[in-house]
Amino acid sequence: MSMKFLISLLLIVPLLASAQQKTTGIHQLNIPLFVRQGDQPSLGFQLFNTSKKDWTGTVHLQLIDSLQRHPVDGWFFNQQGNQYFTVEPNKKEWIEFPIHIPFEFSKPTVWELRIKTGADTLYKSGALRITPWEYAAEAATPDLDPASPVITKKIYRRFTKNEQVKLELLAENATVLTGDTLQVEIELTGSTSNKVILYEQWPAGTQPNMARSLSTHTGGGRVLQLTDKELKMEWVKTNQSQLKISYQLLATYSGRFQIPPVKFSTSDSTQPTIRSSYSSLIIEQRKHP
Repeated sequence: MSMKFLISLLLIVPLLASAQQKTTGIHQLNIPLFVRQGDQPSLGFQLFNTSKKDWTGTVHLQLIDSLQRHPVDGWFFNQQGNQYFTVEPNKKEWIEFPIHIPFEFSKPTVWELRIKTGADTLYKSGALRITPWEYAAEAATPDLDPASPVITKKIYRRFTKNEQVKLELLAENATVLTGDTLQVEIELTGSTSNKVILYEQWPAGTQPNMARSLSTHTGGGRVLQLTDKELKMEWVKTNQSQLKISYQLLATYSGRFQIPPVKFSTSDSTQPTIRSSYSSLIIEQRKHP
C-alpha cells in the first residue's frame, strides 16, 4: 500500500464521518397511534439543530386519501398545513399542526410531512388510523331506566406533593400536560346479575399502563380482551352489588380528545347495555427549558 494512498484515505475518512452526522432534522414524532371521529389532535414534530447557525425553512403537512391518492386537508380543517420555522443553534423546536377528525370521513388516510430548506427536502409519512365514534347521535349523558345499575367513571391527575401522591379530579374539558399520569376509576353499583361484562376505552391522546396499574378493588373479574384502545372484562357468579376497577394512563399526545363512556352488559338490567356519560380531555405539549 503506497504512502500516497494512505494519505488520501486519512483525508477522506473525516469527510465521510462528517457527512454521515446530521446536524438538522426531526428528533421526535408526536402522532397518536389512532384517533376517533370528533377528536382534535395536534400532530407534532420536534426539530433539532446541532449546527452553529440558525436552521430556517418551511414545513408542509398534507393529509392524503390513501386509496385515491387525493389530498383531503379540507375534510380535516388543516388550516396551518404550511408553516415557517427557525431553529436556533443547539436547540429543539416543536411544530404542531392542529386538525379536526370529521365524523363523515372514514377512508384510510396517511399524513405526509415535507421540510424544505433551500434545495433540500426532508420527507416523512405515516398512517392516520381513524376509529368511528359511535355516540355522535347520542347525548353525552344517557337516559337510563331508574331501576338500572348506576355507573360512574372518574379520571384524576396524579401528582406528588410533599412526597405524597395526590389525586386531582378532572372536570369536563380539563387540561393536562404531556407526561402527566392519569388515574381512571370505574364503579358499578346496584347490579344483581350473575354475569357482568365491562367494555372500557380511553382517550386517543393517552396510553394505558394496564400491566402495572390495573386493579379490581372488589375482587374477581378476568380480562377477556386487551388491545391498544379497549379493555374487556368479565365477572361471573358474583354476589357483589358493587364492582370497581382502576388503572392508569399516560397523557402522551397533544390535542383535544373524546373520553369514551364505559359500558356494562348485565343480564338483570332492563336495558341490554348501559353506559356512563362521555366527555373530553385537553392535552397540551409540556414545554421543556
